[in-house]
Amino acid sequence: MRILIVVQRYGAEVVGGSESHARVVAHRLAKINEVEVATTNALDYWSWSPHFPAGESMDGTVHVRRFAVTGVRSPTFKDAERHILFEPHTLADEQRWLALQGPHTPGLLEFLARDGKGYDAILFYTYIYEPTAAGLPLVPERAALISTAHDEEPLRLAPYRALFQLPRAFGFLTPEERDLVHSRFHNDHIPSEVLSIGLDPPPWHDPEPFRERYAPRGPLVLYLGQVSEGKAVDELVADWIAYREDGGPGSLVLAGTVRMPVPDRDDIVSLGRVSDEDKYALLEAADVLVLPSHLESLGIVLLEAWQVGTPCLVSAKNKVTGGQVARANGGASYERAGFARALHGVIAKRDALGESGRRYVERECTWPAFDARLEQLVDLVAN
Repeated sequence: MRILIVVQRYGAEVVGGSESHARVVAHRLAKINEVEVATTNALDYWSWSPHFPAGESMDGTVHVRRFAVTGVRSPTFKDAERHILFEPHTLADEQRWLALQGPHTPGLLEFLARDGKGYDAILFYTYIYEPTAAGLPLVPERAALISTAHDEEPLRLAPYRALFQLPRAFGFLTPEERDLVHSRFHNDHIPSEVLSIGLDPPPWHDPEPFRERYAPRGPLVLYLGQVSEGKAVDELVADWIAYREDGGPGSLVLAGTVRMPVPDRDDIVSLGRVSDEDKYALLEAADVLVLPSHLESLGIVLLEAWQVGTPCLVSAKNKVTGGQVARANGGASYERAGFARALHGVIAKRDALGESGRRYVERECTWPAFDARLEQLVDLVAN
C-alpha cells in the first residue's frame, strides 16, 4: 500500500517520544509498503526555527517531504497559553492559540489537500500540533490518529473536540491512553488498536564500571530522560534529598539533557546525555529506575530497563506508567510521601521484579508482535 505519515518533526536527530515512534513506524511499514513522511524543516519543538532543508530526501527506504515552517514561535506564547488554559476566553482565542503554538506549515496543508487522496492510509502523529489538528480534517476518510494524548489541559479545548471524532481509526500507545480518549470524547465506536512499541536487543554494554563507581555508596537510583521540571525531576530531587536526610543510602544518577538547576551534592550526579551503550550500562547497573513524570503516553524507558532486568518506580499520578508497571509486575508506583518506603520495597525485590519485567518485554515488544498490531491499524484505515 501507499502510506503517508504526518508528524511535526522527523529524523534521527530529533529527540521526542512521538517523533521517535513515528520514525520506527515509518521504517517498519516500509519493509512491505511504499511509505512517505510529510513533516516540517524544524528540529527544535519550542522555536520551530528552520534546521533541515525544505524539500524531498530519503531516510533509508522512507521518502521524506519537508515543508517550511512559516515564522517561529512567539516569545509571548507562554502568556497566550496561560490565558487559554487557565483564564476565561473565547473560541477565537483558542483558534489563535493553535496558530501561535505552531508549527505553521501552509505548504504541508496544501500538499494534503491536493495529494492526500493518492494514499491508501495517512497516519497522523500527536493531536496537539497544527499539522494534525488542521491536516487530518482534510483527509478524514483515510486517516488514522496516533494521538499520544495525556490527561492535560489542552485536551479540553474546543478545536480538538471535532478532531477526535473524524479519523477512520485510532492508534493508541497504551490501554490507559485509549480509555482516556474514550471517556473524554465518547468515541469508542471508532475502531482502534493499542500499538505499544517494538524493541531491538540492547547494544553491547558493560555495567561494571558504573557498579564499581557507585555500589560502595549504596543503591544506585537512576533517572533517564530530560532533566527538567516538566518531567517532575525537581520533585524527584526533593524526594531524594528527604530520603537521604532520613538516613537512606545511595546515589541518584541523572542521565539526559539538563534543563533545570541540579543541586551540587555528592549523592546527586548529573551525567548529561549519554550514548546508547552507556544508557544500557547504567540501566543494568542500577538497582532501580525512577520515572517521576506525571504525563507520558508510553514509558519507553521502562521497557528498556526491563530488557536488562532492572525494576522501575513510577509516580502514582501517572496512570500510563502505573499501568505499564502493573501489567509487567516490574516495579511499583509511589506517592511522594511514600517515596522512601516504595524505593526500599522495590530494591528488596529487585531480581524478581526485574525478571518479571524482562519476560513482559520479551512477550509484548518483539518486532513480529508490533508489526502485527501496526498492520491491523493500517487495515482498519485502508479498508
